[in-house]
Amino acid sequence: MMTRAASITQVIRALASALLITLLLEASGLVVWAERLDVGALRDVAQPVTQTWQRIVTGLHLDAPRRLALDLRERWSTALIPATEDLPSVATTPPTRPQIPESTAAVITETREAKRESPADPDQKISSATKVAEPKAVVPIDQPSKQVVLVGDSMMAVGLAPVLRRNITRENGARLVRAYRSGTGLGRPDVFNWPAQYPQMIGAARPGLVICAIGANDAQNFQVERHVVAFGTPTWKQMYAERVRDFAKLLTRDGAHVLWIGMPVMRENAFSRRMASINVLVKEVVAEFPQITWIDPNTYIAGSGGSFEQYRQDQRGKLVRLRADDGIHLSEEGAAYLLPAISGWMQRVSAGT
Repeated sequence: MMTRAASITQVIRALASALLITLLLEASGLVVWAERLDVGALRDVAQPVTQTWQRIVTGLHLDAPRRLALDLRERWSTALIPATEDLPSVATTPPTRPQIPESTAAVITETREAKRESPADPDQKISSATKVAEPKAVVPIDQPSKQVVLVGDSMMAVGLAPVLRRNITRENGARLVRAYRSGTGLGRPDVFNWPAQYPQMIGAARPGLVICAIGANDAQNFQVERHVVAFGTPTWKQMYAERVRDFAKLLTRDGAHVLWIGMPVMRENAFSRRMASINVLVKEVVAEFPQITWIDPNTYIAGSGGSFEQYRQDQRGKLVRLRADDGIHLSEEGAAYLLPAISGWMQRVSAGT
């Protein structure tokens, strides 16, 4: 019969094994976590430790199974879920209230079944005011020469990019260029320098259209040499505005038209206020560029009065998950609510209006 000491030893070994496996699989995630910490003592310690661990894991190829799984999921996501080739037409002017097309609702249902999502919380209360009408459709662009770049941080990579990839397809006459990287932003060029990296990410492409969603990681202090510039101060705003301006110049080079998607309302109030302040600043800066159109995603995925909304009931009475469980990113279903506005913008730019 197993003694209590032996039993405890086995439990400790099991927990240690689970911890080691987690550290191996999530080495890159730990680096991102350390990079996103506010400037301070914790980040000074965490960053070199996580980076060293990632180099060890990568050097020994211990993360190969994870990278293979992610690559396969990326390929299957695009190949197995059909592009919406038969979407009917939608008006070029997006509705004032969030709407979702029938074809998008089909994609939502297909995605939910594929993910086998668990039933919604039975205690979730949804008022009839959240029910939305369905627009007539999403229209493909009609200029085969257009190259479309998807650029940004995880706000593009999670939710939005998969939906756009399935709806902006070869059949629609567009070639997509992926230029997004999670855990990055314009606030920390020491972590990821977008002005230097963006040209490398798009390579020889000369896009006519750029869809941008970036800023979720920028609501933090800046470190300039040994000085810390506090978030929201006049100096911080001036520095961040200049970085947005420089990035906007880069995106619009060669005559590209840019759709800049602002940050949505967040579940956590303090973080949401920071995102709102970034929206105000970014919107003001990009207004200097005639080639850039800024849109507020809250028009399409926020609740009454611009409040955070996790779920919504569509016209069929089905519960739609708008946001990821973290209360930050859009779900693919939520991102689908932005399709009419994005498609309308693409039409207008393609038509030269």
